[in-house]
Amino acid sequence: MSPELLNQITTVVGVALTLFVFSYLLGDNFLYRIAIHVLIGAAAAFALITAVESVLVPWINQTLLVQPTQPSRLILGLIPFLIGVMLLFKSTSRLSSIGTFALACVIGVGAGAALWGAVTGTLLPLVEGTIRVFTPANPIDGFIVLGGTISVMTYFTYLGRWRATGEARRWLPISVGGTVGQAFIALTLGAAYGLLILSSLTILTGVIAERLIR
Repeated sequence: MSPELLNQITTVVGVALTLFVFSYLLGDNFLYRIAIHVLIGAAAAFALITAVESVLVPWINQTLLVQPTQPSRLILGLIPFLIGVMLLFKSTSRLSSIGTFALACVIGVGAGAALWGAVTGTLLPLVEGTIRVFTPANPIDGFIVLGGTISVMTYFTYLGRWRATGEARRWLPISVGGTVGQAFIALTLGAAYGLLILSSLTILTGVIAERLIR
């Protein structure tokens, strides 16, 4: 199969899957479910191939072939495989506690890595970017960013008191700030969704125009 023919096939498949996803606007249907299953299958296959080529094969080459005399690397490398084997015991009711321990290790490590990544990769850069917005030339943008950040954080804050009727009621400042934060969230999600749709339509029209010119 020539590269040009393969490129044409992948383009047609990509356009078809894009239209399948857009068909969800008409409601949940068979074409949309096909696109979702293809996406999940491709993502799982990509994750498996990446894990094998980027983690498993280099570890085997480095541990067993290049440096076979270092038992510490071998022991550390066998820990993930041991946890994977322990997770298989979750399928049995009698030995499920072994899999529960392995699952707790996986969740703990994942939560720690996600927390560290969120703090160093998202929270600190956002704080630094917010500080940089405050410039003497245009302080209004800085106050808008600061107000949006505080109001969105207030929206996810649940502080209040119980009323005599047993109903929980937020404090007035938190309720007002949460309403403003909800508006900021709606604007952000709407802008992101509109940008996504615009980018997809731009790519789709560009591909169609390119095929028509040829």
